[in-house]
Amino acid sequence: MEYLFSQVSTYDLDEQTMLLGIILIATVLIVFTISLLFIGSKSPVRTKLEQMKNANSANKLKKSRKFDHTLESLAPMMQSSNTKESETIRHKLMHAGYHDANALTVFYALKSISLVSGLCVAAGLYFLFPDMPMLNFAMITSTSIGLFAPNILLNQQVGARQKKIRGGIADTLDLLVVCTESGLGFNAALRRVADEINISHPDFADELDTVCVKINAGVEMSDAFEDLIDRTGLVEIAGLVTMLAHASRIGGSLSQTLRDYTEDYRDKRNQELEEVAAKIPTKMIFPLLIFIWPCFFIVAIGPAMLQFTSTLGSG
Repeated sequence: MEYLFSQVSTYDLDEQTMLLGIILIATVLIVFTISLLFIGSKSPVRTKLEQMKNANSANKLKKSRKFDHTLESLAPMMQSSNTKESETIRHKLMHAGYHDANALTVFYALKSISLVSGLCVAAGLYFLFPDMPMLNFAMITSTSIGLFAPNILLNQQVGARQKKIRGGIADTLDLLVVCTESGLGFNAALRRVADEINISHPDFADELDTVCVKINAGVEMSDAFEDLIDRTGLVEIAGLVTMLAHASRIGGSLSQTLRDYTEDYRDKRNQELEEVAAKIPTKMIFPLLIFIWPCFFIVAIGPAMLQFTSTLGSG
């Protein structure tokens, strides 16, 4: 230690340079310590268990267990004690296409990171820009964004995925009608349709592929489609499940059942579009009042008003 001090004393360094060096070394040590706390080292028992698990499930996707352990340690910071709320989030993640077992843990971990980031931004605004106007509003806004941004993004992903799947239902039903009327069985027709729409509607094709796998595994067709409704959140196809279950129970024609449901579904979509079109005039009133009519009155009445005021001023 004395040798190190003697070597350092040989250099002509001022106090400020030495202070910066000490701060740099302390910062590196702190970052290294925090990284060790987050990542940690695995025990031999844990490593052996993971090797056995990978040997038994070689077809599963390999993930970093260190990262999973870190997320699991961060998730309890934001995880709600309310079971109903956690179940709602889990269903939303399922509707958004996240079917992994650790999807809920990853979501709460990302929500914790987002909240910490929002708090850091608020703290930075408070210390770096203390004289900024509306500082309190900016701090509250950054914290709110950090808290609610993951939920907002998740809802947007759910809506986008449901919109994609909903757009492929009509084409899927038409192809099912063609396949069943050409002589294919329902399972074979569903398999063929899932392969055909894989390019145009990949999300719905993936869900139909899951339905086919479940049916081939011995699950009842109605149960497989009810699971499809639970995974996607689309209640529009609940009627199809009921009609197919009823037709299979009484021995009716599946092709005719599909054709009838396809016609009803298209009529329902046309009615929804007509309803949207009927609401457009009402929604256009506010842009007309705020943006268009004032400009029209300025152009139509403005010159006359200017001429009238100039006439009164000259008189």
